[in-house]
Amino acid sequence: MRLFGRKLNVHIRKMDASDVDQVREVGRRAWSDLYSREFQQNFEVPMRSRENILFYLEKEPEGCMVAESDGRVVGDIFCHIWGSVGWFGPVEVIPSQQNAGIGKQLIRTAFTFLEEKSCSIIGLETMPETVKNVHLYSELGCVPDRATYLMEKQLNAYLRVRQKSSFTFRTFAELGEQEALNAVKRLSSLPVPGMDYSKEVFYSMKHNTGETVFLMEGGEPAGFALVYTYSTTDGSSNASIRFLVIDRTNSVSEKGEALIEECERIAREAGRDRMHVRFYTGNFAVYRVLKQSGYQLRGTNLRMLYKGDVPFDGQIYHISSWAG
Repeated sequence: MRLFGRKLNVHIRKMDASDVDQVREVGRRAWSDLYSREFQQNFEVPMRSRENILFYLEKEPEGCMVAESDGRVVGDIFCHIWGSVGWFGPVEVIPSQQNAGIGKQLIRTAFTFLEEKSCSIIGLETMPETVKNVHLYSELGCVPDRATYLMEKQLNAYLRVRQKSSFTFRTFAELGEQEALNAVKRLSSLPVPGMDYSKEVFYSMKHNTGETVFLMEGGEPAGFALVYTYSTTDGSSNASIRFLVIDRTNSVSEKGEALIEECERIAREAGRDRMHVRFYTGNFAVYRVLKQSGYQLRGTNLRMLYKGDVPFDGQIYHISSWAG
């Protein structure tokens, strides 16, 4: 394909730290163009923070890739591996070089990488309104799965007077690294066999992206949550619950409510004023607790699968998404 009267020479390679500024600019231009073109919202999307890109790069150095043309970065993609589950996001190409097959090259490279890492479930999440993207992923072999909800709460605008929680909590540091990671590995395999959030938690703690908190029962972790309190984009004051899993035990909804409130407390102490939560549709226990706690539905994503099937058990209290 020719663009601007000449054939593109695009090379896909591993990303390194020297690419960060170019990657941030590619993302800003790509997302600003998307919002203008698809949603008629003419504003400049903030850049992804340097901390966010460096965090992803250290966590999965072989799975972060760029498309390079004439010595400059024109596209990028980030892969994420959670044990048996592998996904990618975001994938970005500068507007002037879209529709030239660069996105397809990046995505195919990501699929190959995730398959080589023995991921039995591979996929992504995208905005269902972007029909062009849904069609692209379908062409590359993905099939639509379920939607995920995005819910949001203004942390300082909705404070309920509640009795002190009867549950006890311990942080990652209080539990100790090895015990904490073992608990994360055990709990994260409950929703999806073989899924493992422990690497994400380890690097989150290393990069100080937030806190991992454990709900204790009988002296053992019965649930955990990873709450992000760092800025994923420049100027952001948001926090997000990255993961939350609770063992299938009695009073699971009460434990879920208590663990979410503990995440909110951590976010407030870190100076965050808004909490984002993404989770699979159909998990009505999660939805009810969030709605009762003042969260509002802000959007949906469509999960698409390239390989494998994601089991769903509405009895397991689980918050997570494949959004980068």
